Amino acid sequence: MPIHAPPETLTALGGGLLPQCHSRSLFQERFADPQATDKTHPTRKEWFNAFITKHASDQIPMLDWLPESTENLHARLMSRLMVNLAGGVMENANVSLDRYGLPLIPGTAIKGCARRMALQALHDWMGAPASPGPYAEDDPTIPCRTGHTPAEMLATIARIFGWTPDDWRTGKKKDLYLSDFDWAVQGDEAVMKEARALLPIHPTFAGTIAFLSASPNHDPKLELDVVTPHHCAYYESADPHKIATDTEDPVPVYFPAVARQSEGDYFTFPLIPLRLAADGDLYHSKNWLAHGLETFGLGAKTNAGYGWFEMRQTNPGEQIDLGDFANETIFQNAIINRLNKPQEYQSLQIEIEKLKLQKNIKWLEQLKSTLLKDEMKPVRKQLRSKDWFPNEWLERPQN
Repeated sequence: MPIHAPPETLTALGGGLLPQCHSRSLFQERFADPQATDKTHPTRKEWFNAFITKHASDQIPMLDWLPESTENLHARLMSRLMVNLAGGVMENANVSLDRYGLPLIPGTAIKGCARRMALQALHDWMGAPASPGPYAEDDPTIPCRTGHTPAEMLATIARIFGWTPDDWRTGKKKDLYLSDFDWAVQGDEAVMKEARALLPIHPTFAGTIAFLSASPNHDPKLELDVVTPHHCAYYESADPHKIATDTEDPVPVYFPAVARQSEGDYFTFPLIPLRLAADGDLYHSKNWLAHGLETFGLGAKTNAGYGWFEMRQTNPGEQIDLGDFANETIFQNAIINRLNKPQEYQSLQIEIEKLKLQKNIKWLEQLKSTLLKDEMKPVRKQLRSKDWFPNEWLERPQN
């Protein structure tokens, strides 16, 4: 059996499928047989069945080492999850584990989920009609637009997630956009140039938020999953005239998956602002990630319902703080509609105090964006004369 371990070690662990190896992560990384197939002994299926019966350590990694600036997002896995499928010793069938044997969601996958949500929201915004239809409230991308102009939103996306020179390319090749940024603004070069002008001139930038790997509060267990191709010969053939017939035997392919979490369990997604993070970057990152986990999910086979999460509270009874304005209508009535009504400034002053709280950063950014519009010049002049209104909210951000 081609296992890379001394014979003495294999004997001590019970031989065969190593029943005395109780460490899930050790079994996966050191003792799995990369050459196992349906015809070997043990078979590939038997290896995976042995793997998923191994238990993770009772020790749960602590998060108290994270800096105070960390924002932790908590979400419950509502369906099976598959990540890192091509990264293990069993070809195209693996699951990412930490040293304790707990499923681990890599930070790169998490960052990609948040970035995808942000770009999709901007793309849909650029193509949205001036007058939203009756089903606009069901659009999951609307809460992700955060009151920016499109150029400001693109600049925020670039700053948070970073960029390379290729990200700022414009145009198409074979009907495909040359960059994600250009796709997000639907080819609007003016928006691309305006967004680029709001950012430092560096040709590359690493981003302002660190997306750390996510870990569960309890072991959700592993389950054996299977996909069954029915026309392997057809798909593997180089013959352009090959026909997929029903005479081929289906070939089941087995792989491990993270099981759906139980009620009360969750994954923790830590986000850390870095040195060059701007005000609001942490909020926007958390907002985009939360909606991305619920809208797109992450990992493999998300179109089939895998990798879907539901945002939740850390502890039973603890409420997620959504700010003092429950929705757009309440915010508009409380603040935006009062900007042109000096007779209501006494009430406006009370609402402005709420915007100084971190939980209302989303609404503060929307107010700033509104006040910078050309037609708001008379309002800005009025507000500058009020000692209760922060004048810095009236200034355009410096590059």
